[in-house]
Amino acid sequence: MNIFKIGKLKLWQEYCKQEVAEHKLNYLFWECTLRCNLHCRHCGSSCGDVLPPGELTTEEIKKAFSEIARDFDAKKIMVAVTGGEALLRPDLFEVMKYANGSGFPWGMVTNGTLVTPEIIGKMKDAGMTSVSVSLDGTEANHTWQRIGQDTFKRATNGIRLLVAAKFPIVEAITCANKRNIKELDAIYALCKELGVTHWRMFSISPVGRARECEEMFLDAGEWKYLLDYIAKKRKAEKKIKISFCEEGFFGPEAEGTMRDQLFFCWAGIKVASILYNGDIGACPILPREQTKQGNVRTDDFAKVWNEKFQLFRDRDWRKVGACEKCVWWDFCQGNSLHLWDFNEKKLNLCHLELLGKDHENIK
Repeated sequence: MNIFKIGKLKLWQEYCKQEVAEHKLNYLFWECTLRCNLHCRHCGSSCGDVLPPGELTTEEIKKAFSEIARDFDAKKIMVAVTGGEALLRPDLFEVMKYANGSGFPWGMVTNGTLVTPEIIGKMKDAGMTSVSVSLDGTEANHTWQRIGQDTFKRATNGIRLLVAAKFPIVEAITCANKRNIKELDAIYALCKELGVTHWRMFSISPVGRARECEEMFLDAGEWKYLLDYIAKKRKAEKKIKISFCEEGFFGPEAEGTMRDQLFFCWAGIKVASILYNGDIGACPILPREQTKQGNVRTDDFAKVWNEKFQLFRDRDWRKVGACEKCVWWDFCQGNSLHLWDFNEKKLNLCHLELLGKDHENIK
């Protein structure tokens, strides 16, 4: 094992320990709605066209942003608006113009199908600086995953409008799966043709509707192909920023090649979320009942952030099974939290195990 890489991991580990101790919030998800105009196969929140009860009102979410701006430095907290499909919330731009006026920078995640010149104008007026649009393959595979009429044509048209509007960051995000894993070069070429500034790949967790679709999950060979592909593209590509979204610990040989940072799950340490019904949590994809820490309707957000969240900041409770004796525990801490089965109390996926890495020998 390369001693230099082990040393780098240990330095990163010390940095992460300090970040956990300080837990400075710098990224806040607002899940503005669970309503969606599509019915995607991989949706972790199982969103649809029926609005569940309890969605925060305009004044309730404005009040939450106001209180957070009072207690934190809003300029240092990026707000990521997500859903469902965020553009279906009628007061979205009213709320985000208010939040931006309180100091928050913000961006959004969208399926791109509802983007129009009028929407672009509202985005600009509300101070949006970044947008991520789902692009899950060439037309056949994108349409298969994003169930809905003309989803590919509407999404790519939305991306073109956003690029033409010259937002600082226009990102295409691709959910790697068995169907699109061998057409990554075609997706890359499409990203270049569309003119996006960033291309981010990720893999899906076994939650929501994704649990029912085996084609969404990569096997060991496909994982190796994906990691190697991203590492090579990152070295070669100079114009588009290519990245892999936080998913898990892959061992010292892979760490540092497909992401700007080494692995660490920042949920509840730097990252929080306000869910559609006001629940305060970490990453929106985590099981809600088991991980919610409070609710903005009844609790002070700053107090919850500073006095709760121990579930995320001391992860020794996950040191069970294979993790208990694994020599990589200090660097991995049981992998990403969204890969943990809170009901069965076990890890759904260990990437080291999947890739045939040794848990007990670092020499």
